[in-house]
Amino acid sequence: MDNQNPTSDLQAESRPCAHCGRPVPQRAAAGRPFRYCRDNDGACQRASRNQRMRHRNAPGLAGQVARTWEVVDRLDQMADALSEALHAELSPAGVERQVAEVRAEAASQIAAAQTERDEARHAAEAAAVTLRQAQQAAAEAVAERATARQESERATRTVEQGRAETSAALAARDAARQAESAAVALRTQAEQDRDGARRDLRALRAEADTDRRQLAEVTRERDTARAEADRATRSAAEAVTQAERFRTMAAEARTMATEART
Repeated sequence: MDNQNPTSDLQAESRPCAHCGRPVPQRAAAGRPFRYCRDNDGACQRASRNQRMRHRNAPGLAGQVARTWEVVDRLDQMADALSEALHAELSPAGVERQVAEVRAEAASQIAAAQTERDEARHAAEAAAVTLRQAQQAAAEAVAERATARQESERATRTVEQGRAETSAALAARDAARQAESAAVALRTQAEQDRDGARRDLRALRAEADTDRRQLAEVTRERDTARAEADRATRSAAEAVTQAERFRTMAAEARTMATEART
């Protein structure tokens, strides 16, 4: 749309801005038409350039188109520079020299644009392949969605079963807590009984020690009594023996007395 003939440029009073779409007044003389608004210090042109700079590295066709427009803008800038040079320098040699430079630059830019166009074409073909792959992936996604729906229904049933199991587990937990409370009470009672048994055991041990000491004293007294009984037995035996001797001596004395009386 930038390569309009001069006749249409002369006839056109205004044309829409390439960025915001507002009408842009055109000059009646020959020259390149104004593509952007001229009353905002080039804001539309900068915004359009920034937008293309953001999209120029995008993958796929969008990036290729942005880079192509960037080349077109550079060609427009070069054409504007050439037009200003033609108006500023009217010498044929300078005009021819600048035209040759612009043609060489334009040729290189056109070659680069053709290369980018080929790249864009290849990118479009790759995009078509990608589209077919995306369609196939979409069909697979539909099948996966049906499978996921079935799995979701199974998961719902599993969740309901899990809720029932959770309720049973909560009831079992409450029963376990009650059993734990009873066990704690039993443990406390057992600890109290154990402490009482320990106290009773200590008392029994003290009594046993006392009984052992008393038994030792009784044993010593018994041994002493036995020793004294043995000594008394021996003394009694000696006394019996001595009494027998005394009896014998008395009998002899009586016999002697009888004989003496006789």
